[in-house]
Amino acid sequence: MSQNYRPRPSVLWTRRFLVLAVLGGLIWGVYAGISAGISYVGGLFNTEKAPVLTEGDNCEPQQIKIEAFVGTKNKENQLAFNAGDKPYFWFTITNTASVKCKFNVGSSASFFKVTSGSDNIYSSQDCNLGTERTDLIMLLNPNQPVSSDADYWQRVRSSDQGCSIADGLPEVSAGGASYFLKAEVNGVISENTQQFVLN
Repeated sequence: MSQNYRPRPSVLWTRRFLVLAVLGGLIWGVYAGISAGISYVGGLFNTEKAPVLTEGDNCEPQQIKIEAFVGTKNKENQLAFNAGDKPYFWFTITNTASVKCKFNVGSSASFFKVTSGSDNIYSSQDCNLGTERTDLIMLLNPNQPVSSDADYWQRVRSSDQGCSIADGLPEVSAGGASYFLKAEVNGVISENTQQFVLN
């Protein structure tokens, strides 16, 4: 004659615990796998992540810092200019990578732009339109800023006709008017926007 065998409560609780532990492990494994997959795919499309450079490679734009400056011919900072004074523009370029890399800083790739509000006042791309622009590939040491030559602005609007008084371009407003300078080098825009005043 058969008898119904009923496990002791302690055995039942042990079995339930084991089942829950297995299910929990499976759920955690699926979650970890999905998270790893998302992180991997995200890494493929993350353009902010700086690539690893080998010394002598071309610099990556993310690893180049440009800063624009306004001042005198001797590259002394000055942010207000009296009538007749010409503002001089220059920039510094810094390789923030840990190894030397190459970057084009030539006239074909280096420009200044002056704005006033939403008004585009001046672009050095409009200068010397009949002159061939050249590349200058520079090997930049890590974290050592390099300064460009200073070039003056004739306080005129630029256009497809040129960028100087000799080109017949009109002078801009003065009398305390504020202007903003940015530099661009090989597609990298200066991190700062330098404000200055024409009196």
